[in-house]
Amino acid sequence: MLYSGLLGAVVAAAISAVRLPVPRVHDEFSLLLAADTFASGRLTNPTHPLWQHFETFHVIHEPSYASKYPPLQGVMLALGQLAGHPIVGSWLATGLAVAACCWMFQGWLPGRWALVGACAVALHHGIQFYWGQSYWGGAVPMAGGALLYGAWGRLRRGPRLNAALLMALSVGILANSRPFEGMVACVPVGAALLVHWISARKANGRVWFRDVVAPAAIALAIVGSAMAYYNDRVTGDALRLPYQVHEETYSDTPLFVWQDPRPKPVYRHAAIRDFYADWVHGWYTDQKSTASAAVNSAALLPFFLSPFLAVTMVMLPWIARSPKMRFALAAVGIVLVATLAIPWEPRAHFLAPVGSLLFLLMLQGLRQLYQSRRVGRMVVWGILAGHATLFTVAALRYPNVELPAWSTARMRISERLEAEPGKQLVLVQYGRDHSPHEEWVWNAADIDAAQVVWARTTSDGATQQLRAYFSDRRTWILDADARPAPLLELAPRAQDHPSAQPSAHPQNRSWR
Repeated sequence: MLYSGLLGAVVAAAISAVRLPVPRVHDEFSLLLAADTFASGRLTNPTHPLWQHFETFHVIHEPSYASKYPPLQGVMLALGQLAGHPIVGSWLATGLAVAACCWMFQGWLPGRWALVGACAVALHHGIQFYWGQSYWGGAVPMAGGALLYGAWGRLRRGPRLNAALLMALSVGILANSRPFEGMVACVPVGAALLVHWISARKANGRVWFRDVVAPAAIALAIVGSAMAYYNDRVTGDALRLPYQVHEETYSDTPLFVWQDPRPKPVYRHAAIRDFYADWVHGWYTDQKSTASAAVNSAALLPFFLSPFLAVTMVMLPWIARSPKMRFALAAVGIVLVATLAIPWEPRAHFLAPVGSLLFLLMLQGLRQLYQSRRVGRMVVWGILAGHATLFTVAALRYPNVELPAWSTARMRISERLEAEPGKQLVLVQYGRDHSPHEEWVWNAADIDAAQVVWARTTSDGATQQLRAYFSDRRTWILDADARPAPLLELAPRAQDHPSAQPSAHPQNRSWR
């Protein structure tokens, strides 16, 4: 297990060594804010007095300044940041996911097949190139799900204290990474555990209570108290999640498709309005259609069913003969159905809590093939070789995969400003046809202490107030939608009229 986890982390690090991942979606920047917050020794940040200039996606500013997301992915990235770079946290999470999957397989399959499965996970294209090379995660809830089902695989054979505590830990991981899908993933395990306990009460009910129920309950109480404390610090209410605060502040789209839309918020910035009123609401409307939602949810499966491993699904009728595998199929189906209720664009990490079960089913298919004469063994070796070859080809192509132009431009400009003497303020301006997916206004946890501050321009008076607040900084104006590349120009001096063109000042400089 240890070696398989190390393999997963080392492979992720080797890929990043070729090209360091660049954040390019809203979620990544929000989680990097969480990482910076935790790495600074805080659970959240005070609201900035001029916070309206720093509004952005998936971030709350009142009652505190924080990411809307559950904290665990941010914690992993914070560990990476303390180690030198946030991406180290993604490597660590990937390694933990592979190790957890190996441990889970050991509770369901013979040892050698557990090792085969762990290697298949460590060399899986999606897990390494999508989760291992980004900042928005998937590996953390996959590790939580693997611990959950691995603990159940052991508890079904009898009460074990270590398995009970790991199951409680897995529930905490899921609750703090993918709360909704994680809760759904726990339902079949909870039901099976309850039935198992009731049926065993006459024989060894006291042992079950002593070694499983009581310690798990105590551990879950500690986890729940920690979550309540975090919520209280961030939102001022122990029972109110940052996610809820954000959605109620910025989006009229409900949390689930069966709910009605909320009243539309008042937006201060066009890009934020376009994102929530058009794109997010469009997905809510699309997911309201059962047929469309079913297609969207089914499209999540190919992420795990890589072309070669998917061949093992032809053995599904034989796989389903095992009661253990029927349980795994049911658990996957329950979570897959639950994703129909999410009014967002479906993403692979929605299924992360049951990712280990999907690999388990594919491994069982390999076992069935391997036991079916010599030809079956050759097919199995061919599938594993093809899986490894596909990963190798993807690794060789990775340096040439084109990144979004705006994200690389933002990184380049940010690095140049970080190298400038003194502190910098960037006033971001968008064109009329700006895409809300290309967001430039992201800031560090401590905005006032940051080397570079990114801000939205509003009215002339508000912008003057912003510049007066940051009078110790050089001010730049960024035209994010200039073509052929974003244009950054040194702004006029604060005493000049704010409507003056940047080029009117003799000290102007511009970068593309």
